[in-house]
Amino acid sequence: MLYAAFKIVLMDTSLPSHIAEELRGPFQKLHSAENFGNAVSDISNAICQGHLSKITLEEILLQHGISNIEDLKFEILDMLLAYVNLILDDNYITAKEAESIKYLKLFFKIKEGDFYNKKYYEIERILDRQFENMYQNNVIDNEEALQKVELQELFDLSYDQFLELSIKAVKGAIKRGANPIDLDTFIKANS
Repeated sequence: MLYAAFKIVLMDTSLPSHIAEELRGPFQKLHSAENFGNAVSDISNAICQGHLSKITLEEILLQHGISNIEDLKFEILDMLLAYVNLILDDNYITAKEAESIKYLKLFFKIKEGDFYNKKYYEIERILDRQFENMYQNNVIDNEEALQKVELQELFDLSYDQFLELSIKAVKGAIKRGANPIDLDTFIKANS
């Protein structure tokens, strides 16, 4: 029930002020460094300015002759992946960053499976980088285990999808002598 109310409020208004403020700095960096295409660049600029709202989004779509946000799904996913790459420069997702991503996914109607089905190789590269960092000492501590859950939720991955994407790093750690019990994962003996 809370989720439904959260979604209705979000889709009828602009981003909450604390989310808009959280996104301004990172999106200013992205906007100056990335080329997302005309419509998505305008959306990125609205985020930079702290003015993204349903009305602003509809105006941008209208200016570019786009009838539905679904028509920009690939480009929006690219923009969100650029944001994810930026916030993962420190190899950590803060609670504010996770909340911001959740709002953006709702705002842009990103559904479960969109990242996996439309941007598989991009999320694979992001996760490979994160897993390499996590598994380098052959142990997943509690903080890293929580980080793995955040990454799984970030991309709306099922347990099996996440396991599939992490198996290379797990196997690498085991080859280096890690104890599978210390890796916070389940692998089949024949994997």
